[in-house]
Formats: sequence, structure tokens, C-alpha cells
Amino acid sequence: MFIEIEDLKAEPLHVRHVFPVDEIGFSHADASLSEPVTADFVLTHRDRELHIQGTVETAIAFRCSRCVKDFTRPFSSSFDLFYAPQPDWGAVSTEIELKYEEMEVGYYDGVSFDVNAMILERIELAIPMNFVCREDCQGLCDQCGADLNEGACRCRKEESDSRLSVLLDFQKKKAQKEE
Repeated sequence: MFIEIEDLKAEPLHVRHVFPVDEIGFSHADASLSEPVTADFVLTHRDRELHIQGTVETAIAFRCSRCVKDFTRPFSSSFDLFYAPQPDWGAVSTEIELKYEEMEVGYYDGVSFDVNAMILERIELAIPMNFVCREDCQGLCDQCGADLNEGACRCRKEESDSRLSVLLDFQKKKAQKEE
């Protein structure tokens, strides 16, 4: 969805749009959109400078990074963004120094504003780096792969001094070579 800047009127533009799951272009190895994305925002402008305030809501299906089970969580994010037309940076090899105030400004081509890219950015920036189904998730046993959330596994746990683990690994590799 694009908003043509030339078509904007003086009064604020209120947009409420429901994007189908595949329209946003969200792509992640361990996460996917499980519901359409609802964007509700107000766009105000002064010349070609845009101020956008609103919310984005959906549900995201994740794969837990500890126990590898799938789970879904509702997602909601509020935003208050500023966009300006892309300045002419000159030559690509030129180094640009940004002021602190400029770090909170996004840039667009000055002709049309890509709403899909803004919504995708809001989702990408708000999802966690590691997806965990619940804070107390025990994960999988590193020896047999049993789900430790369902109970203890029957593996024999060896207590070892972690300072000597490198020597233990060396000893195991040496024993394997001798066989």
C-alpha cells in the first residue's frame, strides 16, 4: 500500500487497513504471521515531512528456541514516527555524519510512502531475538532430546568441573582415535 504525497490534503489522514498475512512480506525462519495485520494510524504532514502515530496488531506463530514447540502470541505495537524525503547524499563513498536528532527520522523517496515497509519494520523491530514459549521453559535434554517440560529424562547426568571440560573432551577424542 502506497500513499502518494501529492494527493495528501491539509487535514490529517486517518488510515485503518487490514493486510492479508502474505501482503506484508514478513519472513522469518522460526516465526510467521498467523492472523491478518491490522494497522490503524494517523498521518499528518508539513510539506513532505510526515508524522505518523498509530498501532499495528496481529498474532505471530513462533517456534520455541528451547523446546522447539510451536506457539502463538498476540502482537501489538504502538508507534510515533517521523519521515523526511531522502536527502541527496552525493557520492556513495562519502562518509555521512548524522546528528543525534536525525537518528529518529526515517527516510522515504519523497514521492510516495510505502505503508507495507513501515508496518513490516514495526513488526521486525518488536519481535524478540529468541522465541521462548514461556519463561520457565526447560527445553530439551542435551543428551537424549527429551522435552524436560514434560518431566525429567532418564539420562545419567555426570557432575564435572567445568574448568576441566576441555581436558575431558580431549580425552574422549583421543579414546575415539584409538578405537
